[in-house]
Amino acid sequence: MTEKLYDTNPYQRTFQATIVSCTPCDKGYDIVLDRTLFFPEEGGQSCDKGTLNGINVFDVQIKNGEIHHYTKEKIETKVEGKIDFDHRYYNMQHHSAEHILSGMVHQLFGYDNVGFHLGIDEVTADYNGLFNEAQIDILEQKVNEAIIKNIEIKYGYPDHVEQLSYRSKKEIKEAIRIVEIEGIDICACCAPHVKSTIEIQLFKIIKTMKFKRGTRIYFLCGQKAILDYQIKFKEAQKTSVLLKANINDTYNRILQLSNENQILKQECSKFKKEKVDMYLKTLEPCDSILLFEENMDFSIQKYFVSKLHTYVLKYAAVFVKDKDGYRFLLFDHENALNYLNKLKDHFIVKGGGNKEAIQGSVIASEEQIRKIMEEENEL
Repeated sequence: MTEKLYDTNPYQRTFQATIVSCTPCDKGYDIVLDRTLFFPEEGGQSCDKGTLNGINVFDVQIKNGEIHHYTKEKIETKVEGKIDFDHRYYNMQHHSAEHILSGMVHQLFGYDNVGFHLGIDEVTADYNGLFNEAQIDILEQKVNEAIIKNIEIKYGYPDHVEQLSYRSKKEIKEAIRIVEIEGIDICACCAPHVKSTIEIQLFKIIKTMKFKRGTRIYFLCGQKAILDYQIKFKEAQKTSVLLKANINDTYNRILQLSNENQILKQECSKFKKEKVDMYLKTLEPCDSILLFEENMDFSIQKYFVSKLHTYVLKYAAVFVKDKDGYRFLLFDHENALNYLNKLKDHFIVKGGGNKEAIQGSVIASEEQIRKIMEEENEL
């Protein structure tokens, strides 16, 4: 068993230890020490970063009570270890915040925490219930109120743990380490935590989403939350200048512009259809019509082909230029699928349809498409 120094002093940054084993492995070298400050990947939390004798430790795992440190170089002497405390403190702040959040969720709504992920760039907590927008706002407010109260966070191995009512996401067979935030949460937890809620500084819910039958909450704390606010505030400032609106009124301004844009789209569509109608007045009944356009919305393309269809004995088709070839729509009085199959025989085609109409995209030039369509029309 490896002595877990982080259990009793999560603020310690350096340590000395004796090597128990140093074994070559696929990752490089698997090093087990008699004691360590390195917290392994466990309980949904990413492992600590740092060095052993100046050599980078890129992964830390726990197996049957032994903590395994992975390096690219062999280490044979006594070890001086150093952890990346910035990374450690980031994990401590966010894990402690998750305990407050989960305690508040259970107190206010009766839901349980059923999952937790504390990664380098993303922190999530999963709950077996659904929240509305107002409830999420309440949770964020309550967590920040608890942070400001400067409540001590206690951690250790109580003598009579069986007498405590505590949270735990899994059955624990070894000695149970308890983390308690008085009046908010008491939970079985193996990870390092801050001494007081005030050290979390700030709690911000970034987004929520439905997950399985419950809710996944994304959040940030401390300097990460402040940095996120700074980035988003700068973006909001630039957006407000672009919109010529007060920064607190950008949503209403965007909504106004969206409505105006929708009206313009409708008017533009009307004019485009009128242009099509004017063109149709110049047509006379014929065998088939095959047109190639450079720029046309799909709705206008569909309107165009449906109108052209009334002028032909066989088919009417419009091909509109896109990135790699053409977007096509074809109506036929006999069997439109014949043209689709012919195009597929010669080119890369995505699409489908039925005997009356086909649509899709084709990677080919106008000249190549005309040749195939004319050949099929002559059969």
